[in-house]
Parts: sequence; C-alpha cells; structure tokens
Amino acid sequence: MITDDASAPLGRFDEAARLDVVRRYDILDTPPDGAFDRITQLAARFCRAPISTISIVDVDRIWFKSAHGIAVEQIGRDPGLCASAVMQLDPYVVTDASIDPRTLDNPLVCGELGLRFYAAVPLTTHSGYNLGTLNVIDVEPREITDEELATLRDLAAVVVDELELRLAARNRVASEAAQEAARLREAIVAGVSHEMRTPLAVLQGTASLLDEPDGLSDEEAASLRAMHRRHLAQLDRLVHQFLDYVSLEGEHPPTVACVPIDLVPIVEEACEIFGDHTIAVRAEAAVPRGLGDPARTKQIVLELVNNATRFSGGTSVEVSVATYDERTVRIAVSDRGRGLHPHDLERVFDKGFRGRHSTGTGLGLYVSKVLAEAQGGRIEVDSEPGIGSTFALLLPTA
Repeated sequence: MITDDASAPLGRFDEAARLDVVRRYDILDTPPDGAFDRITQLAARFCRAPISTISIVDVDRIWFKSAHGIAVEQIGRDPGLCASAVMQLDPYVVTDASIDPRTLDNPLVCGELGLRFYAAVPLTTHSGYNLGTLNVIDVEPREITDEELATLRDLAAVVVDELELRLAARNRVASEAAQEAARLREAIVAGVSHEMRTPLAVLQGTASLLDEPDGLSDEEAASLRAMHRRHLAQLDRLVHQFLDYVSLEGEHPPTVACVPIDLVPIVEEACEIFGDHTIAVRAEAAVPRGLGDPARTKQIVLELVNNATRFSGGTSVEVSVATYDERTVRIAVSDRGRGLHPHDLERVFDKGFRGRHSTGTGLGLYVSKVLAEAQGGRIEVDSEPGIGSTFALLLPTA
C-alpha cells in the first residue's frame, strides 16, 4: 500500500509502486502551466544553461511538464538520462557527455541536439518516490557549482510542493463530493421513506375493514377498494422511481421498448389513480399515436400528475393530449398552484432537487427526464410564481 507518510525512507525504487504514485499525482499529459514554466526559466537563468526541463518518467517515455529552450513534449525512456536520474536520490551530473561512459550511446548526445552537459535533481515526493527530474542541459561541456546544485534542489522542492498542493486540493474536492453524494443519498432515502409512509399508513389502517364486509355497505367497500388501488399504485410508482434511480447511479441506462401507443388511454389510466383530486383530461380529436414505451410513458405521466396535484393548492389540474407539430405529440399537465421561482426552474430536473415547499423524493422529475429522452422525447416546463406550472411530455409520433 502506498502512503504519504513523510517519515518513510526517501528514494524508494519499487518501480511498480513509483508508477502508481505518478498516476496518483495525475500530471501526465496535462496542458502547459505557467507555474512550472517559470521554474524551468529560473533554473536555466541561474545555471546559465540554454535548456531546462521538468520531466516525469512514465512506463516507456519521459514526458515534459515544462521544457524551456527546447520544443519537445516527450521522448522514449530507454535510453534516457532522466530515466537514470530518477533512480537515485542524489543529483545526477554529466559534465562532458561525449566522454562519459554512461552517456556515449545516448541519442541526445549522439544525435542532432549534441548534449554535452546535464545536471538533474530528482522530484522526490513527501512519501519518498521520485516522479521525475528538474534538470538543466547545455551543448557545451561544463562544471556545475555547489550553489547551482543547491538552487536546483530548492527549485525541485518547489515543483514537488506545487504538485502536493494540487493533489491535496483534488483530494479535498473528491472528499467534499463524496460527502455531498452521501448527503444527497440520505435526503433521497428520507424523501422516499416520507412519501411511502402515507400510503402504507392508509393501507395498514384500513385493511382490517375489508376483513369485516358486514360492517360496510357495498358502496363503502367499493370506495375502500378503489382507495387501496390508488395507494398501491402510488407505492408502485415510488418503488419503480427508486429502482430507476439506483440503476442510473450504477450507470445502467433505462430499458425502453418503443412501439406505437395510444396516449389518451394511458393518460386516463394515470389520472384515475388520483381519484380524490379534480383532474380534467382533454384530448384533441384524432390525436396521433406516439412512439414510446407504454409503461415508461405512464410512469412519466404519473409523476407529472402527482406533482401537479401536490402543488395545485386544491385547485383543479388539467391534462391535455394534442399534436405539437407534424412529428411530435404532447401531453401537458397544468396546475394553478404557487409556481416555481426562476432559480428553482433552472434546477427542477436535477437529481435530488426539491423545491422550497417540497417534501418529495427529489427523484421524480430527474428520472422522468431520463426516461423521456431514452424514448426519443423530452420534457418541457413553463412556470410563473403565483400563476402555476405546466410540465409537458413530448414524444415522437408513430
């Protein structure tokens, strides 16, 4: 296991572990960065060298986070000066590469660059692993002073400090995101629990009445059964909503089977569940059939009607089915409730979003939007505070 224990011995050369650390710092193939470019400029200036680079040693390449005085993004690792320098703690210095047995065959020495002088300080993390090097390069043989080496060490430490700060910031963001995700899950579970509690309480409280039919008139028994069907349908809606959410969280797209469907019967069946509310259903004459999944379409309509009845303020809800254009049919659900604040309107389809006066799950509109788009459709919303809201499901015509 790799840790950031600052007390760990420096210069650990387990290559697999070192490469894991390189990956964890997430620096490879990142864009040019002014902070690192300034460091290579300072290194080159202080050491009076034409070239300076910050190199990160990968599996089979040496990638340059910054390259001052040379236009190169990466070179092969084998053979490579940085690949050698990264395997030791101390500075790696070559004063004349043309006669140094370590570098005679190096392509940077033999090739067009004609490298002669090379001095590198490893970029050693706080946990003791070398990510790469900060180095200076010259095409003329030369010596390096103790002061220049000390400066390279200090600049290399600045590079590592910057990488550590960025890693810590990413970890903090990841931790905050994980905490926010946990809070969202808790809120969703609480919302689902709250939503289920009412129909469950009604079913539990009235189920015994049907066991004693003699105490009920036929009309009362029929009314009670109808109420049970409505509450069972509500529970079924909530269960499907939650299962869809879990599936989406697992990055599994919703399953849909689109066929030509008559939308008016689906709307009427959905509205029957809300028998204790005044809902007016209006359908255009000869409304075309839609292309969608019958069960998923009903699930969406149930959610839209449920929201409308919850926020209608006791006023009637209107549901219309009509042609939108030659390729689209529209199911619109309108209420004359308190409406949505413009800020809420921007977030109404966000996962876990609950309006200022909502005690719901925060999943319904999010799941409905995903289901609509999976069928090639969409959901639109128009709302004004104090006037009411209209949510519309638009599906392709069959």
